[in-house]
Amino acid sequence: MTFKKNLSDHFKKFSASPFLFVGSGMSRWYLGAENWEELLKRFCELIDDNYTKIRSQANGNLMKIASILAQSYSDKWWDSDIKGDKDDIYSEHLLKMDSPIKVEISDYLKNIHKNIQDEYQAEIELLASSKIDGVITTNWDLFLESIFNEFSIFVGQDGLFSSRNHGIAEIYKIHGCSSEPNSLILTSEDYDLFRKKNPYLSSKLLTVFIEHPIIFLGYSLTDPHILEILEEIVQCFPESKMDALKENIIFVEWSADANEPVLTESIILKTLPVKLIRASSYIEIFEVLSEVKRRIPAHIFRQIKDELYELVVTNDPKGKLYVKDADDLDETEGQRDFVVGYGAISKIKKSEEIAKQGIIGVSREDIVRDVIFDSGGYQEKSIIFDALPNLIKGPVNIPIYKYLNGAGLIAEGGGVITDDLCDSIKSRIDHGVEKFRPSGHEVRRSQNIPQVQEGIEELYNAVDFNLFLRMAVFVPSEKVDLDDLKNILKKHAYDNFSTGEKSQFIKIVCVYDLIKYSRKYRQI
Repeated sequence: MTFKKNLSDHFKKFSASPFLFVGSGMSRWYLGAENWEELLKRFCELIDDNYTKIRSQANGNLMKIASILAQSYSDKWWDSDIKGDKDDIYSEHLLKMDSPIKVEISDYLKNIHKNIQDEYQAEIELLASSKIDGVITTNWDLFLESIFNEFSIFVGQDGLFSSRNHGIAEIYKIHGCSSEPNSLILTSEDYDLFRKKNPYLSSKLLTVFIEHPIIFLGYSLTDPHILEILEEIVQCFPESKMDALKENIIFVEWSADANEPVLTESIILKTLPVKLIRASSYIEIFEVLSEVKRRIPAHIFRQIKDELYELVVTNDPKGKLYVKDADDLDETEGQRDFVVGYGAISKIKKSEEIAKQGIIGVSREDIVRDVIFDSGGYQEKSIIFDALPNLIKGPVNIPIYKYLNGAGLIAEGGGVITDDLCDSIKSRIDHGVEKFRPSGHEVRRSQNIPQVQEGIEELYNAVDFNLFLRMAVFVPSEKVDLDDLKNILKKHAYDNFSTGEKSQFIKIVCVYDLIKYSRKYRQI
């Protein structure tokens, strides 16, 4: 029996799809990222500290090395040239003694997921097509979010505990994420706190381990942090269920000498049998995962679960589910069918005036992506009269002109030819590009960057992307090449932005929408 057939048959034993448990080995393999000690050494050298000295002071313990280094950053960083303007960019994250080093590490990691080498592109595409239910990871970078961009993200143990999760189409970043610098589990103090919460984390993950095959990628069989988590989970398992657990855990061990993958068995924690795959490439594993049969995509299934949960709790479908009155349901001999659908409600429910699109899960992000890619297939009037009134709350930025123009509601010169719009849309009709420009410090900064007056592409090529996000709104409208801007927006549409970066990105999309569709600046 071939390896792929063997692994495929093993997955067929489960009613649920696999979860991936991903470690730093994956980032080293695909992104060329440093291991933990190399990362500490890198940032030690950045402030001219003696790594050998610090390592000896910490008795070689990497967590203690990180603690000593965090103190050095706290002492030196604020007056150092390496800080640059990060104290301004990350001001909301500089809250604790160890925040400076976590900010530096997060800033370094925020774009590392774009470093995939060409030779691995086919492999990454296979991974992206894998039919999995979710990911658990101790990694800080944004590699997994960039691949599974429809999955919901839960950062740290606190994020996992405090947010509603449904165990499908989700990524659990249990050691923190570079998008939230203070969430990083880095120092010995961080690990002490993490261990105190380990039983709670283990209980949260227990259901995942019971119901799904768990594939460990990028870890060693002797990784102490993973063994701690597994030990906590094993302690929660009744003895009678241990045989079931051993079927669920699959460790993938990379081996340059493996001519082809082999599925065997091994032992961890001295007594826990697990499945073991030795392979020199992940390709055949990802091929099996991509061939798993699934009728509904994981992220759509999660949205259905979320909306059904909301309906049960609040008795309010909020326009995203089509709920028919019980009295209208057809019953035959006491039998009642229960039907769940996903897609356009317009194909199910029609009004006399407008076929309401009402897609499950429609959000501001869906609107933003549709403006960038023009791929949503939305009915413009449905967006204007049904979606936007619910999405526009307070001063939130959201594109509107693509749909106003597509519905034929904009006259030459930019006026609107209907009075039937909701107040939240009416209040935005008179907005110009300047509405999206901040005042004060950012204005002065834009005046010192000559490329701002040259054009979008020139600015993009001259500054880092974080600064581009803040400066692009200052480019004069006549200097905005819409094709250049659209290409830039497409390139970064699925980046995992921090809250502030996401807000700036949407502002730029609004500027693009305004210039392209409002008829105030140029003809389409």
